[in-house]
Amino acid sequence: MTAGAQRADKRPTQCKAVKPTFLGWSVTLTLSLCSASALGGGAAPVTAAPVSAAPSTAAPTASVPRPTLVGYAELKADTFAQGPASGAWNGGLRGEARFQGQPVQGFSGVQRDPQGQGFIFLSDNGFGAKNNSADYLLRLYRVSLTPGTPAARTGSVKVGSFIGLRDPDKKVPWQIVNEASGERLLTGADFDVEGFAFAPDGTLWIGDEFGPFLLHFSADGRLLEAPIATPNLPGLPTLRGQAPIVIGHRGSSGTRPEHTLESYRTAIEAGADFIEPDLVVTKDGVLVARHEPVIAAVDETGKVLEATTDVATRPEFRDRLTTKTLDGVKVHGYFVEDFTLAELRTLRAVERLPQLRGKAYDGQFTVPTLEEIIALVRDVEAKTGRKVGIYPETKHPTYMAEVAKVNTSQLLIDTLKRLNFTDPARVFIQSFEVGNLKDLNTRIMPAAGVKLPLVQLISSPDEAPYDWAAAGDGRKYDALTNDASLREIATYANGVGAYKRWIIDGEGHTTDFVTRAHTAGLLVHSWTFRNEPTYLLPTYKNDPEAEMRQALRAGVDGLFTDFPATGAKVVGQYTAPEVRSPQHPAFAQGLSSAAANLPASGGFEGFAIAPGGKLAYGLLEKTVAGDPAGQLRLMRYDLGTRHWALAGRYVLEQGGEAIGDLTPVNDSQMLVIERDNGQGETAKFKRLYLIDLAAKNADGTLRKTLVADLMALADPRGLAPSTRGGVFSFPYFTIENVLVLGPDTLLVANDNNYPATGGRGADVKDQTEFLWIKLPTALKLAPAYH
Repeated sequence: MTAGAQRADKRPTQCKAVKPTFLGWSVTLTLSLCSASALGGGAAPVTAAPVSAAPSTAAPTASVPRPTLVGYAELKADTFAQGPASGAWNGGLRGEARFQGQPVQGFSGVQRDPQGQGFIFLSDNGFGAKNNSADYLLRLYRVSLTPGTPAARTGSVKVGSFIGLRDPDKKVPWQIVNEASGERLLTGADFDVEGFAFAPDGTLWIGDEFGPFLLHFSADGRLLEAPIATPNLPGLPTLRGQAPIVIGHRGSSGTRPEHTLESYRTAIEAGADFIEPDLVVTKDGVLVARHEPVIAAVDETGKVLEATTDVATRPEFRDRLTTKTLDGVKVHGYFVEDFTLAELRTLRAVERLPQLRGKAYDGQFTVPTLEEIIALVRDVEAKTGRKVGIYPETKHPTYMAEVAKVNTSQLLIDTLKRLNFTDPARVFIQSFEVGNLKDLNTRIMPAAGVKLPLVQLISSPDEAPYDWAAAGDGRKYDALTNDASLREIATYANGVGAYKRWIIDGEGHTTDFVTRAHTAGLLVHSWTFRNEPTYLLPTYKNDPEAEMRQALRAGVDGLFTDFPATGAKVVGQYTAPEVRSPQHPAFAQGLSSAAANLPASGGFEGFAIAPGGKLAYGLLEKTVAGDPAGQLRLMRYDLGTRHWALAGRYVLEQGGEAIGDLTPVNDSQMLVIERDNGQGETAKFKRLYLIDLAAKNADGTLRKTLVADLMALADPRGLAPSTRGGVFSFPYFTIENVLVLGPDTLLVANDNNYPATGGRGADVKDQTEFLWIKLPTALKLAPAYH
């Protein structure tokens, strides 16, 4: 479809009793919230403003007090609870159980116990992976914590009873590990539970990563309803919010010789919404699909320069070799208009770019007519029920009128009407010239009683519409890209087919072209997206999907691509009705052919219910396909109306690779753990940020304020065994628990990924460490906290 050459292309002094009215609970017991001094803390006076978002790991200064460790406790890695033996699975294969019971490990969420004075911790999904965790039972453990002092610095951690998660009422609509048992205990192969909260009615809500799902349980762990899927709410900025279309450029021309029935069939099977035939005319007036009228270009010695058929090897057609002027350029070769359809049928298609795409399919396919292409589309519809459209281009209409004496626009409409293929939802007509589109709009289509959408193709600024050039008009294609011209195009066409550099410049920056075209009411279909590195800017690092995603984020309404399978995959990730990770049961059990649009285990790592008790929030751990890299969706779920909404977008800092937990401060503010993927000596980034749903950056993302650097907490009293020089570091791979204990005190704990090692030494099993952290500046807690 391209014109011309192809392009590469804070503290108080005592404890106080408070009623646990957090989240609206109506409970008579009291909980003890202790200040830093009651816990043995010795923080410097609080005089500073909130810490900025540019933290330092250097020693604290007198003017900027850092958060202080005021309590510490630890739970040994080898801590077990009653239950069946576990750890028998390895990579999906079952062997001997490694543990005679259930490890109490992998804490991934924490809340106060509404029935006692301790805490409830949620165990993670098991032994590191879905296929290793079929014998790990999902539980919440009641835990009593006493922070350490310099005299007994490891403190006290007592694990009590647990709440086992189960599905006896068969609410899960797919097969689970314990499918046939009565209690149907849930395992780490069923769900990856990460964050939880109690609702005002006492029921339990949990965020899962595998789906990702929201899971609703009774207070004693019985699943109350089917897992609630996560909708893929954020749409693309297309003209009318519609899904972008994938156009098979000359079929699936990256994998089959272009403009052959096999290329079109492959494109349809790959998921193309439209296939694109470029149309030229035979000597006897039949529309056939070729990119150019010239079907083989040769030099004066007979060497083939470029060909889409094997005509140059056919001595019987040697007399058809000629030189013609095609859009002002002399071309030596063989031209379609010099062959009847019968003669053309004897030729076989060859790969136009053999050095790039090989010759495996040369000589196998014929040159198809438009009628045959439409028959193929109808055959697919009859067999599959899937309606695919065609996107014909009238090639070189001025040339065809002069040389072949044929008005290709008229012939196209006549053919479409004769074949009764005039559904405007299934046809776009495109052209690089201007006059023939205007003629189609004002004369040809009205006379035929046909109304089909037209698309003005816009090539690079060094080229021009040939009908302008032939009439002595010196303007180039850039003359079609200003606002006034876009409005003019909208008087005769429905869209523009723009060379992709109008949308993404040569430096990889998104322009305002799509926004301006949409303002004029025009669709934007961009070309041409190819998988080969030679056509990709360096910024994409040989990832063709990255280029497509950028174009889709820019708002294009369609993509022309030589590789429609890639295009369909990328568009499908955006337009899928749900956010799904690869561990979603629909994939594992063959219930879906759609592509996952969230990286593995990238679901609700953070989950919380706001103090008002009506709204739940889930923060995805990883980026949904198509969203800007490093942006995470914060989803809001109304527990009353059961409606989802996008609450905001959280942007990871440089060095941050994932989030670990989410906990409310008040109805608007929340704390987020952000971390890198390092541990031990490689750990550099483990932090707590405060976000406010009412505070956004200029780009609409959530504003963040650094609250604590967990790699550099002050510990002047040496509460933790690992503290060195008065500084405590928390270098665990995953830190997944944070809870607000008071205005200036937080509880933080890690997930030890049992039986993993590496946090405190390569050969040391990771234990679970509990930190009481005093902040230099108090948080603005909801009234229920006071």
